[in-house]
Amino acid sequence: MKRELVFAALLGLALTSTGRADIYTIDGSLSDWGVTPFLDWAPNPPAHYTETDNVNAYGAATYDEGYDIEAMYFDHDGQNFYFGIVTSYPVGNSDLGLDLNEDMTVSAHGVVTGLEYAVHLGGDDVGQVVFNPTWSLTPIAEWADGWQGSPYQATGGTLVGSASVAVEEYPAMESGTYILEAAVPRNIFPGNGGGAGDLVGAHYTVWCGNDSINLIADIDDTPIPPTPPLPLPGAMILGSLGILSSLGCNRVARLRGYRTLT
Repeated sequence: MKRELVFAALLGLALTSTGRADIYTIDGSLSDWGVTPFLDWAPNPPAHYTETDNVNAYGAATYDEGYDIEAMYFDHDGQNFYFGIVTSYPVGNSDLGLDLNEDMTVSAHGVVTGLEYAVHLGGDDVGQVVFNPTWSLTPIAEWADGWQGSPYQATGGTLVGSASVAVEEYPAMESGTYILEAAVPRNIFPGNGGGAGDLVGAHYTVWCGNDSINLIADIDDTPIPPTPPLPLPGAMILGSLGILSSLGCNRVARLRGYRTLT
């Protein structure tokens, strides 16, 4: 039986506005995007997406399915930005990072800069959108360009509004899958979050950084082709951190009561 984890924090958010808003129900399902995870990843046009199912972006030998982030989606209308994420690791400790001023950069090991907004995805502040937060780095696997997959969680910052957030768990879907959906009102951002031709960047990772996913989408209705990251052949985590990468995630998962997938 599915266990629903549906959270909504509404601050002037209308999901029945004009445009495409009435297509998306924020309920932790991607059926209204036209997506059937693991069978058909492509959403209905003109939504943007990137699919990285079974792709380990860093070539880490300790990576396994329990940390796989499979896909990320973005769409918009005049009222909201819409996001979808499919992941094997439980949602809750990580936050969704957003870039709206087109300075997001992604290093070879998934270290992202330029995330001036965060959408909280768990805890008492679920749904809150903050500007200029302090981002926490992932604690495992440090490379020359930073801690793998960073950042993962935001604290502090200036509260600017609230989003509608829903997370649904599907235990029977590829040994356990979580689907996140979020609708973020555009009127909480300067300039309504941008106009035609502007870019929206998004970043998400599990707390240990074993996998991460990034998407840069155009507010125009012509999607940018998805560009999933390529594994780095023969890449090894520095020192002994590679050995600890999977074990560290497993240990904390158990302490926090999360189901560890093998």
